[in-house]
Amino acid sequence: MPAAADTNPPDYLTVMKAQEMWKVADGSGITVAVVDSGFKEVPGVRSESVLPGVSVMSPPIEQPDKTYPAHDDVYGHGTTMTAAIVGDGSGGGPKGLAPGAKVMPVRTSLGTTMAFAAGGEGAKGIRYAADNGAKIINVSWGDYYAFESLKPAVEYAQSKGALVFAAMGNEGERNNASNMLAMIPGVIGVGAVDEKAMPLKLSSYGPDTDLSAFGGKAPIRCKENTGWCVADGGTSYATALASASAALVWSAHPDWTANQVARVLIETAGGPVDGSKRTDRIGYGVVRPRMVLLEKAGNPGAPDVDPLAPAPTNTPAPSQTAAAAAPAEAAAAEAGLPWQWLALGAVVAAGLGLAGTLIVKRRRS
Repeated sequence: MPAAADTNPPDYLTVMKAQEMWKVADGSGITVAVVDSGFKEVPGVRSESVLPGVSVMSPPIEQPDKTYPAHDDVYGHGTTMTAAIVGDGSGGGPKGLAPGAKVMPVRTSLGTTMAFAAGGEGAKGIRYAADNGAKIINVSWGDYYAFESLKPAVEYAQSKGALVFAAMGNEGERNNASNMLAMIPGVIGVGAVDEKAMPLKLSSYGPDTDLSAFGGKAPIRCKENTGWCVADGGTSYATALASASAALVWSAHPDWTANQVARVLIETAGGPVDGSKRTDRIGYGVVRPRMVLLEKAGNPGAPDVDPLAPAPTNTPAPSQTAAAAAPAEAAAAEAGLPWQWLALGAVVAAGLGLAGTLIVKRRRS
């Protein structure tokens, strides 16, 4: 990472018409759980925007009674995600896309020497978030080995009415393996695009990519969470912006369900320029909450129907072909912010490259 924020990242908020959207809704009344590396009070994020939260970090074997505060973050990843959602734009940090929302930090061992435990901890954290009022759960990481505990935790959160967003991963330059969490039915898998709404090369992709958001240059926490730098954000930051977009829509329509919020985000996304309904690179397109808030577009539809569930059919749907997965640009430049796929430790990171053949999320019509 650069030593200082010496470049000007794209003004994605202006492109997204954030100022106009905030006159309609700013995320007020919505709690977004950021299940990540915790949150550190830093310039750029007001303390009143962040709830007490919880730490689910496992204690060292030699210190079984050791506890950790949720408001601490030695890595900076969770703090960056929080700022992308509710930051105030001061001190070199980003202005959050949903500044009126509340972030519930759920601290795991991501970014520490105990990162191998983050998956199981995350499962506990997801359940905690669902039980304590989180409408949206942001998971900007993945873990292969803990999937058997993460999947039921996600399903539990969904049963409580929460909408879950998961980053696709930053392995796109090496392979197109998807984050296993994005394969779970109902979970919104998020890819990343650049300032020209082109798919980022680093963004992982596949049939479980549902939406995309900006993931290019942006302010992120660096130097062991001691300052703001500018660097690629990737799918982690893009996921935070997708979560913030959902917070804006839900704030304007508090009577909608998670399925309805997801449906209008999908319907109003800036789709592929080749006219396809979706592609594996950007999913149904780049999130555009302004279409819902300012243009009144999108039909929320049935409250209890997953918008990504396959349509009823008497014949099996065709498999996704390699041609359908060809790279495609997004038509609209409304997107999200960046943050590179974190180095979670060998165990956590390894999972993203192994997930593809183990579970089928759903077959899209």
